[in-house]
Amino acid sequence: MCDFCGSATRGLLITFACVMLFIPALVFGQAPTPALSFEVASIKTAQAITPAMFTSGKLHVGMSVDAARVDIGNMSLAELIPMAFKVKSYQVSGPEWMKAQRFDILAKMPEGATKDQVPEMLQALLEERFQLKVHRENRDYAVYGLMVGKGGSKLR
Repeated sequence: MCDFCGSATRGLLITFACVMLFIPALVFGQAPTPALSFEVASIKTAQAITPAMFTSGKLHVGMSVDAARVDIGNMSLAELIPMAFKVKSYQVSGPEWMKAQRFDILAKMPEGATKDQVPEMLQALLEERFQLKVHRENRDYAVYGLMVGKGGSKLR
C-alpha cells in the first residue's frame, strides 16, 4: 500500500466521521418552531351588560371566528382559559376576579392559520398579555356514587 493511498483513505475516513457527528447536531439542534400567535390583538375591558343592550340588539357575547379574525365578546378569564387550554371549567382555579372581570378581544389571525389553531394562539395571547402562568396538578375530590342495592332498584 502506498503512502498516498493510505493518507487519502485516512482523510476520507476522518471527513466521513466528522459528517456523521455533525448530522445529529443539525437534525436535533434545530430551533423549535415558534409558538403560533395572533398577528395583532386588542384587549379591552367589556362594558357591563344592560337591558338596553338586549333590546337594541347590540349585545356582544361569545366567540366568533372567520377566515382572518377572531372576535371574543364579554368573556371572563375563567371562560377564556378552558377554551385556550381545552380543559373543563371546573378544572380551572384562580382568584375570584377571574370570573368577575370581563374582556372584549379582537385579533387578526396569521396568513394560513385555521380555526383549529385558535386555542393555541389564544394560549400565547393570555401568556403574553395577562402574564398567565399555568400550573397543572392532580387533586382528589370527594364524590358520591349512586349504586343499585342488593334488592334491586326500587325507583319507579
